[in-house]
Amino acid sequence: MIARVRIRPEVLTEHRLRIEMYGLEDEDIENTIRMKGWAWVRARQCWAYAGEPDFIYRQIREVVIGLPDIVFIDEDLRESVETVLAKARSDEEREEGRELLRQALEKTGQPEGKAFITG
Repeated sequence: MIARVRIRPEVLTEHRLRIEMYGLEDEDIENTIRMKGWAWVRARQCWAYAGEPDFIYRQIREVVIGLPDIVFIDEDLRESVETVLAKARSDEEREEGRELLRQALEKTGQPEGKAFITG
């Protein structure tokens, strides 16, 4: 089964965001993300990682792009892209986010998400 991720705004600070992963059934990947600082959130029944953009970008790079069988949740694709772009702390960081999203969407086979990346 393919794990599905989404990126959501976090309200604790202006630039904080959260990435959530649902449907993860691969024990090796579960152990990998746990070592990367992800936590199981029982209330949401998902793995979650929250932080400033640079920390989330690392998770996009190492987890979404780097690991197999992970895609964005289709119905949350727009929110995921818009959250990454809105939470950037600078133009340079926003551009880095755009590039990572392009790579991630290419890897996940979801090119329709590129329409939400403006730049």
